[in-house]
Amino acid sequence: MPVDRPEDSFAALFEQSGKAAPRARGPRPGDVLEVVVVQVGKEAVFLELDGRRQGFIEIADVRGADGTTTVKVGDRLRARVVAVNDDGVRLAPTVEAAAAAGASVSLDGSTEPDAVRFAVGQVVSGAVDRVESYGVFLQVEGTKGRAGRGLLPTAELGTPRGADLRKAFPLGTRLKAKVIALEEGKMRLSLRALKDDEERAQFEGFREQEKKAHEPRGFGTLGDLLKNRGKK
Repeated sequence: MPVDRPEDSFAALFEQSGKAAPRARGPRPGDVLEVVVVQVGKEAVFLELDGRRQGFIEIADVRGADGTTTVKVGDRLRARVVAVNDDGVRLAPTVEAAAAAGASVSLDGSTEPDAVRFAVGQVVSGAVDRVESYGVFLQVEGTKGRAGRGLLPTAELGTPRGADLRKAFPLGTRLKAKVIALEEGKMRLSLRALKDDEERAQFEGFREQEKKAHEPRGFGTLGDLLKNRGKK
């Protein structure tokens, strides 16, 4: 049985150690990466990509409809590489990641400033564009095609079970709905959630009026007291 000579084994190890390790491929546009937030600035959120490289997301891509930014240092996000150039690695959060952060997002993943954007909790108006057995598709006002179309599942329509959706929601019917979920290329809407919000607001308003009605009335200002005194 042949036995390797010690000097042969040593030579083989030495030769292998001299070979350069294969270089890891750098990020390329279109890659989806798991990243960690390391700093939140005024213009950008800075990220750690793989323990060595760093990248950034423009602050507008994670800013909510109210202008606030909820991402913080240590948060983990999924983001897509947009560009790799002298400025560094620019990324954009996936629709799910941006929506989870409360940001307004475009359904087609566009990062263009004029892209149509939506946020979870937003109320939208539109017209019924398509009706299926599982729900109704709403084309949001001012949009065209898939980038502005959302699905109202049957469970979110508030209709009785077995109802004929084509009769209940003819094509072109105008509706207002609440955005309840944003996924890659998909938007889920709800009539029930919007109705619940409106009923809750009415109840809160009624309760506030009742509270004011039962509040004890004060004696008024010193001027009122003097004025009333002068009438006696």
